[in-house]
Amino acid sequence: MEYLQYFYVVLWVALGVLCVFIGKRLGAAGYMLAGFFGFLAVWYGLRSFAGLPVFDGVLGIVYRVILLVFLGLTVWVWYRGRKAAAQKDKKALPHDDDCHCDTCEEEHGGQNEG
Repeated sequence: MEYLQYFYVVLWVALGVLCVFIGKRLGAAGYMLAGFFGFLAVWYGLRSFAGLPVFDGVLGIVYRVILLVFLGLTVWVWYRGRKAAAQKDKKALPHDDDCHCDTCEEEHGGQNEG
């Protein structure tokens, strides 16, 4: 079963490289995921090649904290990017003269009474 440890290292490296290539489409979240998978590759590599007990004791706690921080930051960056893209798309859509959305109300100062 030792070959599975090496497989995980290769898997995390492959996913990291893939995220770098598709990072342009995903934005900052894609690059953060690439860093996340790079961290996983190094962590599993320390276990596989150096034989360090990286999932036990204090190192296991450090591993879990780093995972939570990485995943939390990635979700936050992804959410902000999606929200900004939605705002950009919303402003780009053409509106009718009698539109009462927030964007049109701000542009016309509430003068869209028809």
